[in-house]
Amino acid sequence: MTTQSVREQLLEHTLVLVRQRGFNGFSYRDLAEKVGVKTSSIHYYFPSKEDLLTAAVTEYSARISGYVRDIDTSLPVAEQARAYLRPWQATAGGDAICLVGMLSTETLLLPEAVHRILKDFYRLNESWLTRLLESVPRNGRATQSHAMPLPPQSMAQAVFGALQNGLVVARLFGAPQRIEAASDLLMASVAA
Repeated sequence: MTTQSVREQLLEHTLVLVRQRGFNGFSYRDLAEKVGVKTSSIHYYFPSKEDLLTAAVTEYSARISGYVRDIDTSLPVAEQARAYLRPWQATAGGDAICLVGMLSTETLLLPEAVHRILKDFYRLNESWLTRLLESVPRNGRATQSHAMPLPPQSMAQAVFGALQNGLVVARLFGAPQRIEAASDLLMASVAA
């Protein structure tokens, strides 16, 4: 087992703190206490809180994007959808929500570099969902003109928005099942 560097520990704790409290809900002092270093040590690795946030958002986005890209596209569409939903359902009702969803609520306070990463995260998930929905077999063949209430791209945006909001509401109520409506929307959309 390898020991994490101070920089890696700072990023890991930042990911937790942002997912729990948001960008403005913690200070370098909070982070220093979690890692067991002085605040000056944090400044060595991340001169500003914006630098820390940019690194954390980049790391989170890379992890989640990698997970999404690694979903086996040779699986049946419903299995792909279930694989996509697993991390959402595992997070629901806990004390943390999706880092990107949390930061999206603070968008007016964030640097433009972070906006770009957040937007790319949304686009990646929505594109993946769009491709999934476009591949739903209808009448024995994959087609874009099946009986969905919205075009695949619009449905993907609706599903992704519902999942993000589902995490927020599940946290508010302390009820993981509050994400199920969003999960059910995706599963109903991929049902052949």
